[in-house]
Amino acid sequence: MKFVKSLSAAAAVAAALAAHPAAAQSWETLGTSQSVVTTASPAKAYAAVAKWEALESWCPAFVKTTIKSGAGVGSVREITLKDGPSFTEELLWADASALSYSYKIVESPLPLIDYRSSIKVSPAEGGGAEITWSGTYRRRAEKPGKDNDDTAVRGIVDGLYKACLANAKAMLDGK
Repeated sequence: MKFVKSLSAAAAVAAALAAHPAAAQSWETLGTSQSVVTTASPAKAYAAVAKWEALESWCPAFVKTTIKSGAGVGSVREITLKDGPSFTEELLWADASALSYSYKIVESPLPLIDYRSSIKVSPAEGGGAEITWSGTYRRRAEKPGKDNDDTAVRGIVDGLYKACLANAKAMLDGK
């Protein structure tokens, strides 16, 4: 899977960068937003993508979610990719009545920092639901190469969002 290979390369780059003091510097804020429309009701779609304790249930890039501390807003989870690296994320807010939640990455093997993301479900025009996943982040590299420049970092996040949302749609639409 091309996305998983990209994450492996990014994790290796991030590890190398972490050893340098300049790695903590950051640059332009980047953003990603992807949406998908499903035939499921908004409530059913939100129930599927709001599983903080089980990201792998709808996002195929991950194989395991472990709650490290807390419950609900403020809880911290560790999510593990298929090829091994893990992330630590904190739930910033959740509003089931608004069908949305937001979180941030606390620790990550990727060449990015200041990552904050939200997932929102809304009624789709003509019926069903639209799931939108949006995030902002900055790359972490003083002298980026092609594996960790803005385009590469944006590509990693875009790839994750697209793969996970496509899988959520397939699950919800029964395909």
